[in-house]
Amino acid sequence: MHKNSFLFKSLTKSNDSCYNLKFIFAVFVFFLCFLTYSKAESEQVNNPNVRISIQKKNASLKEVLSIIEKQSKYLFIQDDGFNTDKRVSIDVKNTPLQETLSLLFKDEDIAFEITGKHILLSQRSQATGAVKMAAQQKGKQKISGKIIDEKGDPVIGANIVEKGTTNGIVTDIDGNFSLDVENNAVLQISYIGYLTQEIGTAGRTALNITLKEDTQTLNEVVVVGYLSQRKGLLTGAVSSMKVEETVKALPTTSAGNILIGKLAGVNVSTVNAVPGAQPSISIRTGSSWNAQNVTYVIDDVVRGAGDFNNLSPNEIEDITVLKDAASAAIYGSRSAGGVIIVTTKKGTRGKPIFNYSYGYSLDTRTKNVDLTSAVQAGEMYTRINGAADPAGWAWAQDELDHYKTINNGWGYDQLKTVWQNPITQTHNLSVNGGGERVRYFGAASYVKQEGFLNPLTYDKYNIRMNVTADITDNFEVFSSFALYNNFQGNAVFENAEANYSKLRVWQPDQPVYTDNGRYVDYGWIANMGASVDGAAGYNKSEMLKPQFIISGRYKVPFLKGLSAKVSYSKSWSNNINKRYYINYDVATMKRSGTNNRIISTKDEDIVSVRKSTWVGKEYIQRQSTWSDDMQFNVQLNYENVFKDLHRVQAALVTEWYEGGGAGVTGGRETFPVYRTDQFWAASSARADDWASGDTDWINGRMSYIGQFSYSYADKYLANFSFREDGSMNFAPGQRWGFFPAGSLGWIISEENFFNKSAIQFLKLRASIGLTGNDAVGGWQWQESYSSGNSAYFGTSPSKSVGITYGSVVNPKLTWEKALSYNVGVDMNFLNHWSVSTDYWFRNSYDILGNRQNTLPSTFSLSMPAENYGEIHAQGFDFQLGYNGKNDKFSYFANLTASYGWNKVIKQDYAQNAQWIDIAQGKSRTYIVGYEFDKIIRTQAELDAFNQANPNYKHNGLKPELGMMVFKDLSGPEGKPDGEISSWDRVMLHSKNFPVVYGLNLGGSWKGLNIDMMFSGRLGEKKWMSDLAGGVEWNRMWNQWYYDSWTPETPDATLPKRISNNSPKTYQTASSFWLKDGSFMRLKYLTVSYDLPKNQFYNKMFENVRLFVTGTNLFVLSGFNKYYDPEIGGGNAFPVLRSFNFGVDVKF
Repeated sequence: MHKNSFLFKSLTKSNDSCYNLKFIFAVFVFFLCFLTYSKAESEQVNNPNVRISIQKKNASLKEVLSIIEKQSKYLFIQDDGFNTDKRVSIDVKNTPLQETLSLLFKDEDIAFEITGKHILLSQRSQATGAVKMAAQQKGKQKISGKIIDEKGDPVIGANIVEKGTTNGIVTDIDGNFSLDVENNAVLQISYIGYLTQEIGTAGRTALNITLKEDTQTLNEVVVVGYLSQRKGLLTGAVSSMKVEETVKALPTTSAGNILIGKLAGVNVSTVNAVPGAQPSISIRTGSSWNAQNVTYVIDDVVRGAGDFNNLSPNEIEDITVLKDAASAAIYGSRSAGGVIIVTTKKGTRGKPIFNYSYGYSLDTRTKNVDLTSAVQAGEMYTRINGAADPAGWAWAQDELDHYKTINNGWGYDQLKTVWQNPITQTHNLSVNGGGERVRYFGAASYVKQEGFLNPLTYDKYNIRMNVTADITDNFEVFSSFALYNNFQGNAVFENAEANYSKLRVWQPDQPVYTDNGRYVDYGWIANMGASVDGAAGYNKSEMLKPQFIISGRYKVPFLKGLSAKVSYSKSWSNNINKRYYINYDVATMKRSGTNNRIISTKDEDIVSVRKSTWVGKEYIQRQSTWSDDMQFNVQLNYENVFKDLHRVQAALVTEWYEGGGAGVTGGRETFPVYRTDQFWAASSARADDWASGDTDWINGRMSYIGQFSYSYADKYLANFSFREDGSMNFAPGQRWGFFPAGSLGWIISEENFFNKSAIQFLKLRASIGLTGNDAVGGWQWQESYSSGNSAYFGTSPSKSVGITYGSVVNPKLTWEKALSYNVGVDMNFLNHWSVSTDYWFRNSYDILGNRQNTLPSTFSLSMPAENYGEIHAQGFDFQLGYNGKNDKFSYFANLTASYGWNKVIKQDYAQNAQWIDIAQGKSRTYIVGYEFDKIIRTQAELDAFNQANPNYKHNGLKPELGMMVFKDLSGPEGKPDGEISSWDRVMLHSKNFPVVYGLNLGGSWKGLNIDMMFSGRLGEKKWMSDLAGGVEWNRMWNQWYYDSWTPETPDATLPKRISNNSPKTYQTASSFWLKDGSFMRLKYLTVSYDLPKNQFYNKMFENVRLFVTGTNLFVLSGFNKYYDPEIGGGNAFPVLRSFNFGVDVKF
């Protein structure tokens, strides 16, 4: 498939990272050259000598002005009372703009002025005697002032109207105005995209007014499928966010991290500290036992989760999340898990504006479980085992005394010895600008992340170039090129998570290095110090992925609002893994002490040197996988408003997707003469090399799509969509799936009877839709073969390879489907508040799963999965926002919360299954365990317990002092039988679905900005039973030392600690170990300051902003007394606390 692709070979032929970097550099140099050309072009923007050609007879002034705007790129500004419905005639060809306007208005009572990018229109009569006469009227006063935005820039064309009258004016190019009004009048100031203000004039003649952006964003345009709609007119459950400057300051390697807490119903995991780790993202509560993955759409192209997380926040303009079926069903077979739509930044007309930011982040660990010191570990070993020594790790007093001198009794800390504080550095460079016909946005970013161990690194290079060109007035071309190049250093021995856990609990009597830095042999296959500093070789990965989009949109001139669009996207991906695994020298050291527990670190005490044995044979290996995909769309769009009442939008689309890939692996082991990470140095003997390859794969999908939207008077809303998908995963007769959706909305606040004094906006909406899922293991409808047992035939001494049939086929394999309902309310009230709430219900059916079949023992084949399951899920999403401002401060708050739950309606179970194991009728997250009864603390308690429970036995053990015992609730006959067995399990928690919430707070004052995010979960249960594990010859949870049962401490919280080699009861999953895992975390706090203007640095920079960001600064949780509630166990890889410092400049 790729043999004839020269570009693919060019991008993937080299395994050398230098080649990739040179390629990136070359592309960016080309990009800068392009900008140099475009900068000259941009100086032609808004040229008053631009020539106009127009021929209209008895047309509305509004239509003529619109044509002039398109040809000149100027924007007309006039007050609200300006009559644009009057009829005019004009016939000019290639005439300068100034002359065209003079001819147009020569017989009209209209004056014009060309200033900057605007043409200001006013009535001549108003500008002369009429205004002067009005000023002389009795009871009038003249009010003058200036209107600016929150950045201090003048607002041009803002409307100032005397409340209750038609008396008004618009601001000039400098934001100034002057208006004669009645004494004690109230002025209404409004401008599109800003909140309307009312200001009294009593006792005032001069006003300085700052308009605040309308953060309710009712007129903000949101991309929903293949249409763009005003946010206020949406009828589906849609959430969106702009990527603001404060968000771009976060030290993150994944775009998914910026969504945490921002949008209701969007659940984002907190990633651990492994460099390059990406968060998992889900939308609402799942309704299948198969994966319901989120679909990502970036610039109208369906991408993967990796593509989304690879984006730099510097590239993203906005993110929209489609949560309900009415919104998401337009993506058909891939929409059951919801859809995230990303729009990258596009260019704007004007001179190039460059933006550069740099951030440096230093990370520290959050909480793991507290562990025993060396002395405590030694004493615990003796306490548990007495005179016995099952692990050969007995400690005598002289050895304990020695380790009291090592780190104040802590002993050797292997993790601390090799630990380095992780750092992250980010560089972002972008440029935005354009000329009359061409606009561009370019961005380049570099992220360098170093982990807690030396080999753990992550380097990410991003380049993006978006160009929009107006070829003609009706034909626009958009092209986008993006390149992602990632380099990752991985752990050599096992993986980063396993390394961290081992290093935490490692035997505290074992040092890593000698005094001169040689690796100590502590009797194991490896030395962790050698594994992290390169002596054991390396494990490195590289990823190169270029992406390209080109599209053309043509506005059909003979039918207003009709446009046609053709788009083509292509991406290539090459992943390379390089492994070079070798053994190294470890030094056997002199030991002393009664039990040889004391290991010398003096180099003169080296007894012998041997090779490690962590890898059986030293080897070198290379693995390369590659893939490509393409998407081709043909699209018709229509949008128009009839009689200022009927707003109609429609889209018809056909979409073709195809992707494929393959991979190869090769390696050699042993190095006969010279050891280096090259294949020529490894043995070329047939027995010492190997090669394998992945199955070449290809996948495809064909789709036909329709999307329609209608609103009457922008208050009665209706939307309908359909998508028909054909997927290669199913047999021809089951291949096509049809996914319709519809929704209705009613903006009650637009009704005449509605009083807007308290509630400014109120909308009700409801939707229903069908979504699908074809990622359910395709090709199961085709017959297959698999390897069977080899056999001897005849007299030949060699085996014949066996082959057998694969699974029984399922020709009826088809789509999983989900029928969803959603009702919601959106409201803006008290001028500053907004609230949105949704209730949703989803019925997933035809879920693919294995059936419980009774088959004869002679039947040798496995049965196929079938579409039969059903799960219901439902929940609530809630969002509450506030925005306020006074003369000095602006501030905001945004609370999001979501709660969902599910129930299995149909899922097979074994005929003899216990009720507790039958999923049907229960949630997908119910928790099963044993009911903790007590810890037997005294002989009296033991005697009483034995008398009450004469047959009690658990794990073959009779009750004894210090033992944890459980409630005997049932047995095979349905009644207590004295034996603690699976029949005694109960449902400890019927459904473990937390309330997921986020609270975003912030404000600004004189260039100082604060933005903070709290995120958390409420009502979630979490096991801490991992703390019952561990072995006594390693470090363990220190509460086993301080607070476990002994004859001297019978009232301790924990039971008696038992040797790892002996049976025990406390490691049983029981209510004793199930705790409340609710938490609230300060996810980030960003403080930034824009340096004052008109200073020496403004000669070079337009703006300079300094910022400080802290992430994961603290967590409030009762569970945190054990360990961080967002990690998987007490010794799991931690969440990191980051401190980031940076600067952002525009020039």
